[in-house]
Amino acid sequence: MSQNQILCITYFDHVIGPSTLYSSEPLTESNDTPDINRILEFNDEEGTFIFAYRKYQTVNYIFFIDSDLARGGRELMMITYMIKTAIFKDEIVDVFKYLDSKGPVLEDFASEVKSLKELTSFLHEKKSGLTDDYLLELANDDLKSNFLEVFNKYFIKLAPKYRLETPIKDKRIIKKIFIIGAPRVGKITFLKNVELIQFLNIRRNDLPSRIFEVVIENLEILNYNDNLSDFECREFGNLENCVNFSQGFIVLFNLSDKNSALRTKEIFQIVDNTRLEIEKDLAPILIIGNKFHNKEKLDPKFVSETFEIEELKEIGVKIRYCPINILKEDEKIIDALRWLIKSII
Repeated sequence: MSQNQILCITYFDHVIGPSTLYSSEPLTESNDTPDINRILEFNDEEGTFIFAYRKYQTVNYIFFIDSDLARGGRELMMITYMIKTAIFKDEIVDVFKYLDSKGPVLEDFASEVKSLKELTSFLHEKKSGLTDDYLLELANDDLKSNFLEVFNKYFIKLAPKYRLETPIKDKRIIKKIFIIGAPRVGKITFLKNVELIQFLNIRRNDLPSRIFEVVIENLEILNYNDNLSDFECREFGNLENCVNFSQGFIVLFNLSDKNSALRTKEIFQIVDNTRLEIEKDLAPILIIGNKFHNKEKLDPKFVSETFEIEELKEIGVKIRYCPINILKEDEKIIDALRWLIKSII
């Protein structure tokens, strides 16, 4: 198996805290994998959930094993299968559906782990002699062999049926969520904060509620020149192609500045006109009014009329407006992005 996909199993040690029992690949910051132990540290609700993190997206299953040796009479464990988003042709839709389909496989995996003899007693043995490798290296030969047999069987079941290699993507299959806005409205700040929130969200207590956060690699600021005659994104040098391969739009403006709202609408109108020219259905639109501290806010009616929110809803466009301080109101950002991703899916 390549590092495009990783399977690992962790448990909660009541002396040293969350620990890795075994992983198919090392989990380090250098390979951009999430801190799985942090997830287990703040969650103890049994169930399956999806968590997206930078380049890797994960499906996880938290479960318990009855044990007379454990505090509370049961061991807390978690199985995590992670895969690089880049191997999917249509990231947001395909990666979610694929990971969502793997929940029953993780449950079956957990059932077989529960049946492994000597596992619970092994988890409570002293950890002296442990090197930089995983705890499993200290197990006796029978337990190690039985565990790896189960582990490898389910790793094969979880893996996609096609070969995973680092892809060279065809531009025709790239999908994006574009951030659009007037100058100095906080587009770069928003993008950076979303990635930071994504990382810090490992500590959330509601991860088992099947959260699927935004896929960072799909977010991109749409660039334009001063007179709005030339638009481009990373893959394409013209607006038509950018729009043609878009999955959603985040329209951002300064909620304290009328001219900012009008300029942002002007920019987005060009995008929408291009969409009409190529006869593409309009992707979901998330409109964010960036609230600046102690600044007067624009009237909601003005915002609604400027962006024609009700008119677009009437013709079936999925559109939502959220006034948010993008520097402070992380929860509101998360809720808004959840809405956008669900609208795309």
